[in-house]
Amino acid sequence: MNQKRTNESLKSKYNDIFDKGAYKNYFTFNSYSIFEAILSTTSWEEKKVLDIGCGEGDLTAMIAFAGAKKVDGIDYSNKAISLANEKLNISNVEFFHKDADTVKGRYDAIVMAGVLEHMDKPFSLIDKLIKENLNKGGKIITASPSFLNPRGYVWMTLQMLLDVPMSLSDIHFFSPSDFNNFAESRGLKVSMFSIDHDWGGGNRTILDFKKRLVNALKDKGLNNKNVPEFLEWLKESIDYFNHDDNSGAITITSIYK
Repeated sequence: MNQKRTNESLKSKYNDIFDKGAYKNYFTFNSYSIFEAILSTTSWEEKKVLDIGCGEGDLTAMIAFAGAKKVDGIDYSNKAISLANEKLNISNVEFFHKDADTVKGRYDAIVMAGVLEHMDKPFSLIDKLIKENLNKGGKIITASPSFLNPRGYVWMTLQMLLDVPMSLSDIHFFSPSDFNNFAESRGLKVSMFSIDHDWGGGNRTILDFKKRLVNALKDKGLNNKNVPEFLEWLKESIDYFNHDDNSGAITITSIYK
């Protein structure tokens, strides 16, 4: 499913987010569990790596410290790149202000943490990266929200049936079948696992919705006074949800030949 927003229309929003402090003011939880999961997918020793949507460069730096030979971080937010350059000075890391579809050069691994869902044509971008930017034997590794969990069921019901946007920046909402169908149609291999199960269906679901659900209903002009009662019910019932490999809040996907 995709929304009417475009990647370009989000650029000024992300400049504002980074200008005001992304983790302090906008994100419910930090991204380090996602970064660690990405790092677990492959050996980074002596690899040349591209980090698309690098933000302030945290994952970029972690990949460099994991043994990568060279890491380039790119972001279409000039504010993010400015902050990355202010924070980090690592000899084998460079940051560039550019869009993903303008990337040149080849890499052994290309990572996108919380990026693909913001792209206008995400699978066209992957096609381009594989054809023009990925070395033979290389791998594209993405991390995107997953909705096969209680958090996702509430989110998608509101978003798709009631037109209450639970995110003002996500353009696409992926299921595992989207990646499987893409890989199969192009003769590629794909592997997936999910993380942050407590966020998908646990205590962090409640913490997330205390802010997100209240604001989403308010922004749509709907009554949100019953949110606390609903969250009490959800908190009691969520323990009965049976988690599996796909039910975490974030799916880590590797695509390769």
